[in-house]
Amino acid sequence: MSILSDFEDRVASAVEGLFAGAFRSPVQPVELARALGRAMDDERMVGVGKVYAPIDYTIALSPEDADKLRGFLPVLSGELATFLTERAREVGAHLTSKPVVTFTEHADLRLGRFRVSAEHVYGDAVEDVAEPEARSDVALEALDSPGDADVGAMDTVTVGETGHDVALRGDRMVVGRLAGCDICLADSNVSRRHAEFFRIDEDWFITDLESTNGTMLNAEPVNRARLRDGDVIEIGVTRLTYHRERG
Repeated sequence: MSILSDFEDRVASAVEGLFAGAFRSPVQPVELARALGRAMDDERMVGVGKVYAPIDYTIALSPEDADKLRGFLPVLSGELATFLTERAREVGAHLTSKPVVTFTEHADLRLGRFRVSAEHVYGDAVEDVAEPEARSDVALEALDSPGDADVGAMDTVTVGETGHDVALRGDRMVVGRLAGCDICLADSNVSRRHAEFFRIDEDWFITDLESTNGTMLNAEPVNRARLRDGDVIEIGVTRLTYHRERG
């Protein structure tokens, strides 16, 4: 039996068959478990002779979902922590302690939508772990950078509330938390390599790179789509507005 199937069986048994009735929204326990598993993979860090998995996980729910599930959240939190322990063992990742899963409410989330983040808790038990490179809140290549006098004909994206316009250069530009991404966002809801802008002929597209929390286009989940002037892409809590400059 897979650890996901085992997780589902334990959850069903824990609430004597009533759990499924509580989940009338699109949010399902197995979806939360899968998202946590992806977050664990995304945040693993290499130490001396070990690969460390994060132990602190947060699931953000819409107020409506949180209200529906409030009585089940302690049970669900415990079962998800057990699932993560088993998954770490399955993939050979080291945990410094048992994972902790916390639920929060976010007013910007709609019914059935959720976000997952994972963090390491550093202490004496973790030695020589390669931590992520330090970076500013948003690392961007702005249009007024030296040598960019010829970017007027390029399509651009406006990133969040920063006022920065980023020119879409070449054929591909990756968005994520890694410092090496073309558009780097310091947001725990963003995967290391979250999404990619890519060009085919004269058109730019957006594609999700199997991120933990997904990518939204004009408030709808998207895997891959051609962009039109004024389209709004949501990655984590950041909005990127696409502007087509060419005729």
